[in-house]
Amino acid sequence: MKLRLESFGELRLIDPAGKPAAFPEKGLLAICYLLDRDLREGAESEYPRSALARFLWDSHDNSDIMANLRKTISRVQARQTQLGTELLIFTATGVQVRPDAFAGDFSELVQPDGNDALGKLRRLVTILRQDFLAGLTDQSIGTRQWIAAQRDRHMAVLVDALKTALPAARSREDVSLIKEAALRIFREAPDDENIRRILLEAYESEGQLEKARRLFETSKHQLESKFDIGLDVQALAEVRKIFAGGQFAQSVAVPLDGSVRVPGPLPLGPLPRLVLLPPGGTDAGGALPMLSEALIEDVTIGLCALNTVSVVAPHTAARIARNADRTELILRHSISYVLDTRLTDRSGNPALFVQLIHPGSDEVIWAERFSLEKYELISHRRDIARRIARELAGQVRRHETMRDSFEGNSAAYHSYLLGLRDIKRLALPDVRRSRKAFREALQHSAHFAPALSGLSRTFLVEWLLTARGDRELLGLAEDYANRAIVADPSLAAGFRELGVAKLYLGDLDESVLALKLAEELSPHYADGIASYADTLVHASRPADALAKIKRAISLNPLCPTDYLWTAAGANFALGRYAEALEQISAMDDRTPADRLSAACWAMLGDMKNAHLYMRKVREIYPDFDVDKWLSVVPFKEQWQKEQYREALRRAGF
Repeated sequence: MKLRLESFGELRLIDPAGKPAAFPEKGLLAICYLLDRDLREGAESEYPRSALARFLWDSHDNSDIMANLRKTISRVQARQTQLGTELLIFTATGVQVRPDAFAGDFSELVQPDGNDALGKLRRLVTILRQDFLAGLTDQSIGTRQWIAAQRDRHMAVLVDALKTALPAARSREDVSLIKEAALRIFREAPDDENIRRILLEAYESEGQLEKARRLFETSKHQLESKFDIGLDVQALAEVRKIFAGGQFAQSVAVPLDGSVRVPGPLPLGPLPRLVLLPPGGTDAGGALPMLSEALIEDVTIGLCALNTVSVVAPHTAARIARNADRTELILRHSISYVLDTRLTDRSGNPALFVQLIHPGSDEVIWAERFSLEKYELISHRRDIARRIARELAGQVRRHETMRDSFEGNSAAYHSYLLGLRDIKRLALPDVRRSRKAFREALQHSAHFAPALSGLSRTFLVEWLLTARGDRELLGLAEDYANRAIVADPSLAAGFRELGVAKLYLGDLDESVLALKLAEELSPHYADGIASYADTLVHASRPADALAKIKRAISLNPLCPTDYLWTAAGANFALGRYAEALEQISAMDDRTPADRLSAACWAMLGDMKNAHLYMRKVREIYPDFDVDKWLSVVPFKEQWQKEQYREALRRAGF
């Protein structure tokens, strides 16, 4: 009997007697990674040591990670000698896995046992009861990304197997299997309407329709249970009314012979459209621009083989990239996702920065920076392309439910994009124009969550710009944020706006919780992270705020003005007044930060500039009063409020 490698749940090696066998964890992880590569590419060649080291440790210090790899290899070889077998073969330059030396659940997932569709589905359900590498503790960034991509792929395999097995399901036992598979998929994609329908049919065949309704209700509100958000009862009632009134065209009939009819595969909607924009950015010379464009073409070609996404041709992508109004073209061509690429050069280290953007919500779904040093790009171009393609495929699949929301409401989406464009400019006429567009979107679709969250933001921005402390504006912002969450609890934007509203209402702890949840829902959502940073400033945690806003700027390098405003506020609270002024000077429109500029110059002792900015504020807001303003701007600790008060008094307010 062979050794057995178990990778679903706890990563471990099992000896022929059925007992766990000690083996270096990094060695077992390397086996899984190399086995995946061989199975997908049909290759059993050596993998470069340097590439494996970067995957395992994520360090820019090549000597450091190669030393780590040498130590791991030594431990692996010693253990293999004790076991009397080779799972990994090491040469001077590479590593190779020996799949014939062990059995494993990872390989069984690719070719599950079972001669029929139901048998294969049964084996997949057994394997996938636990997540892939769920017990792995020490993970690099590269490892985490690879594991996430694997889990997405596993779910795709299970979905395909479920579709294939559906027509063959006849008995109650078959239906029970179908239900178990659908529940496993539902755990990862609770908004998938096809899976919901399959579950509903299965539960109804068992006379447990009410149980299905409770399941759906629980999944819809599980995010709300993590945080007391005070949901709008009327809006929630409307959503429940829609849910309760839903009629299903088919019901599961149970004939006298005991067999059960299960619906066949459901018709699928249009595939999400993805455009990969060619790189812009630095004026890099030589072959670098050409090679990086070729890299993006490699990614495009790789994605064209998928049946889960529709890729816009490179020629059209190049024209969109050059067009001054990308938003218009993206809307016209019904593009669901944009991969924006940019060449960067930090201290002579060229890199390709990529970010996947959902244009409907302006959300950065995923971002990464890839080194483009000549030796690395030429030798690893294909590896980088495969990694980008794999990540894109997984991220697009995760966001298909959001795609359905946008594509199902094209008129609402159009108005929403117009509102989104105007809200980015921090001026009252633009804010009110944006509000009008969001209201128009809601006339087309009353429960369109992105427009509801956008409407919430308009009231928040107006409250900030007018500086009157109008709590009615904050109440409206909170109300629409709640409505957005009810309409779509998986949308991070609703929690973001709720967090900001709670901040200015003085509920700092609730604000931090809401924004933390927004970040968990969408860890690459730059605007959400920027709002989190702003709340941390007010929560008297300026150092944490500065770290968050730097993260947001790294995700959105050509960031909007309010990012810099938040960074300036964090620096001010830390007593770094010159740094705060540097951030303000980088703003396209510095007017909203004139109060902060006056305060910074005053604390630096430059009264000429302090008075200059004080007068600019007075010209726009002649009735501005320091004490009144500070009474409505929340700061958790008194020292922060006194610091601001002293600075504004020195400036002449």
